[in-house]
Amino acid sequence: MRKSNVILLLKTFSEEEIKKFDDLLKSPYFNKSKTLIRFYSELSKFYPEFPDDKILKENIHNKTFPGKKFNEQVIKNLNSELLRLIKVFFELELMGTDKNERKINLLKQLVRRKADKIYLSELKGFENELNEQSDISERKFHYLFLLEELKIAYHLERNEQPRVFDKVMKSGEHLILYFHLHFIKTISNLNINSQTFSVKYDINLPAEYFENTSYGNIIKYMKEKKINYSELFEMYYLRVKCNTHPFDEVHYYKFKELLLKNLFSLDKIETYGLFIALEAYCLRKLTAGDLRFSKELFDIFKIETDKNFYKFSETSPVTFMKFRNTYLTALRLHEFDWFEKFIEKYKDDIIESDRNTVLKIAYAYFSFEKKEFENTMKLLADLNPPQLFLKLDVRNLTLMAHYELNYFDSVLSQIDSYKHYLTGNNSLFESMRESNFRFLNSLNSLILIKEKNQKENLYDLKDKLKSYVGERRIMWLIDKIDEEIG
Repeated sequence: MRKSNVILLLKTFSEEEIKKFDDLLKSPYFNKSKTLIRFYSELSKFYPEFPDDKILKENIHNKTFPGKKFNEQVIKNLNSELLRLIKVFFELELMGTDKNERKINLLKQLVRRKADKIYLSELKGFENELNEQSDISERKFHYLFLLEELKIAYHLERNEQPRVFDKVMKSGEHLILYFHLHFIKTISNLNINSQTFSVKYDINLPAEYFENTSYGNIIKYMKEKKINYSELFEMYYLRVKCNTHPFDEVHYYKFKELLLKNLFSLDKIETYGLFIALEAYCLRKLTAGDLRFSKELFDIFKIETDKNFYKFSETSPVTFMKFRNTYLTALRLHEFDWFEKFIEKYKDDIIESDRNTVLKIAYAYFSFEKKEFENTMKLLADLNPPQLFLKLDVRNLTLMAHYELNYFDSVLSQIDSYKHYLTGNNSLFESMRESNFRFLNSLNSLILIKEKNQKENLYDLKDKLKSYVGERRIMWLIDKIDEEIG
């Protein structure tokens, strides 16, 4: 039974969920089979590990039906019924955690049963709750839209057509705001897939819709008519314009201005996503060689950490990529004190399985910036992270530290091995492969120029690299070339 869906799902249960599911199973409303209760009782004894040798079908059958001959079909039937009830349990748990969804379902029931007095009381209470919520999110607009639709259905069923006119308008406004916020996130994700992961979409209806919608005119109309949330609508529109027009900085600065102005009126999850969009813009400008955006990106990270918007939620972990981008930005600007405070504040929020490796690499970069190259090597020793970006970080930083220590033979040997790795790794995006090859070839050239004392060739090498100063390792190479030029 170890591969059954029932066992796979029960392994994911918390202790509290195990107890709740036991209560559900014993409730006659959901289950009238005492045999199923016995079957589950025998299985649950082996929670949470469910060792293979203890949950053999024959063993569970013997415990559930002592003295009876093994019947595989009976076990299959019990398994199927238990799986059905687990799904019911999940549905109830989900419904129980979403207060707004429960309210909507209650109101639908009250309308259907024509319990007008209770319906109107519940409706007013729920509407007040939604309007009093200070945190703006797409979900809020979604439920405001559903609320207006319920009002419309209520009045139409009672032949009160004139009473729906304003509600149709409000329903439409809330639907547009809900759609707009959700749609912009979709467009942003599509753009990130294209730009970061080189994904090609032959057919892209969302992008076509965005490009052919006169958002500028809509925003102008909303402002002229003083329609609620016009700034919110514009802010989300600018989020996409930052992606599609990265060299038109006016979109970025207006987007940032609106976000900071409305910072504490937005839902925390919404705010987190909007800050990610600001980060992405800055990183893209840096990659294009605009080093002004190092300070801009650092300021974004400072706001996030100071205002407690750095994580998706209080309990969520910090992704290793966001953590990495943050400390590398601080180190680029030699904000060493801030780096140490940042690491101390968020180190425990890194996923535990990654924590030791991520922190060692972070401190290896820190040691490198302080020119403590031996300590850099000590921290990197024997590290072999599974994540591709971190794996490349270890290789690149090792090369740079060895160069600083004048271990040129070792560097040349590592370059050769590294090139084979890049060529044979199918997980690398082509842009990433090209970037690392550019670094390796340039570092190789620098060492050969030094060994052959061909100082005049350093100028050509530097010129070839000037377009890639946004890449940290290329900036380091240019510094090394400048040291040789004198």
